[in-house]
Amino acid sequence: MNVFQQTIMSIMIYSYIFIIGMCLGSFFMVVGYRVPRNETLQGRSHCENCQKQLSWWHVIPLLSYPILRGKCYYCSSKIGIHNPIFEVLIGSLFVSSAYLLELTPETIVSFTLICLLFTISVSDSVYRIIPNKVLAPFFILIMIERIFIAQNEFWWYPIAGFLAGFLPLYLLGMLNEQAVGGGDIKLFAVVGIFLGPVGVLLALFLSSLLAIIFYLFLFIFQQKKQKFIPFGPSIAVGSWMVYLFTSGQMSQIMQIISR
Repeated sequence: MNVFQQTIMSIMIYSYIFIIGMCLGSFFMVVGYRVPRNETLQGRSHCENCQKQLSWWHVIPLLSYPILRGKCYYCSSKIGIHNPIFEVLIGSLFVSSAYLLELTPETIVSFTLICLLFTISVSDSVYRIIPNKVLAPFFILIMIERIFIAQNEFWWYPIAGFLAGFLPLYLLGMLNEQAVGGGDIKLFAVVGIFLGPVGVLLALFLSSLLAIIFYLFLFIFQQKKQKFIPFGPSIAVGSWMVYLFTSGQMSQIMQIISR
């Protein structure tokens, strides 16, 4: 296979990954919206305003928004621009992970982590809850993945990560129930399986720092004290940044930048 053929093959592979990422982003956005409301994930999507079921061409990732001109086909209610933006974001994260991890088995783990962090960011931002119905399937999935795709040679590393993510926040919650939410505690436990004990503790520190910065940002620009800010998005960003380091992706990024 010559260089031209390799290039065409790479473009086809990463284009496919991008499309898969957008489709999963669209699906897990729905999961983040519906699960906290105890709505079923079965059946076709519907308009939140008129409740009419949508046809297949109404829900094509990225394409349906411009086709429908940002409005529902039936009632003309506006569709949020955040939908295609998030779809492109998740697709881009999938492609960047696949490229930086060079399509190794760890790429599958990175896709799982992206879907988890995106889903809980949606649910926590909108409903201020991180549902057990979201965490449980991801917990089972990552445990299976880590059996076959080990982070390192130590078999106990994912278990240590789980405990490192769970115990500190659980003990803090026992001392002060308002200090941390139960969903945040369980989320860090699951994230610990992805990152390992050192990584999850770094993620906890970085997520807390990001949450403080976000709180100060809102306070400065809105000129009022916020009673509550969702911790989920900060956990998502902090955990993903740490994953970039612990998975070796950051070294790849630095090599690309230095070229």
